Amino acid sequence: METPVSANFDPKLKIYLVLQVAAVLCVTMVGLFVLPAWVVLGPIWAHFYFPTITATLTDRALLYSHGVLFRQEMSIPLDKIQDVSLMHGPLLDAFGLCTLRVETAGGGQAGSAAVLVGVRDAANFRTAVIARRDAAASQGRSTAETEIGLLREIRDTLLRIEARMATRVDDGPSS
Repeated sequence: METPVSANFDPKLKIYLVLQVAAVLCVTMVGLFVLPAWVVLGPIWAHFYFPTITATLTDRALLYSHGVLFRQEMSIPLDKIQDVSLMHGPLLDAFGLCTLRVETAGGGQAGSAAVLVGVRDAANFRTAVIARRDAAASQGRSTAETEIGLLREIRDTLLRIEARMATRVDDGPSS
């Protein structure tokens, strides 16, 4: 069993999150009225939100949680992970951040991806996720192959028993 790997998040993520929400507020009419309050409350929210972000990679799953008032916790089984991608954008690049997107089976459905913004050394964390996913998949294949072998052995034993029973019935009672 390998030791869990925890992702570290860059503290610059706090500023990025505040600016991201401010940018959304700027493009809406109602948001322009809320923007002054966000300038004061946003950094306070980010201060409490940032410590709640955790991502831990175990042998079986990627555990991800975040949230202040409404906490979201995800457990993504490694065998369900289809793709792990890194995404960059102008605002992210300005802060030296990137987004790690974990896609799972079921593509377009809600909850089919985890988006981890601001992971430090995201490329190495991505590599670790992919390596553990591949190890879990190969372990699953070897387990399935073992089970198939066992089922074949049981089938062959039953066929031998059946054949012996058939020859005893054909021979008739011996007296």
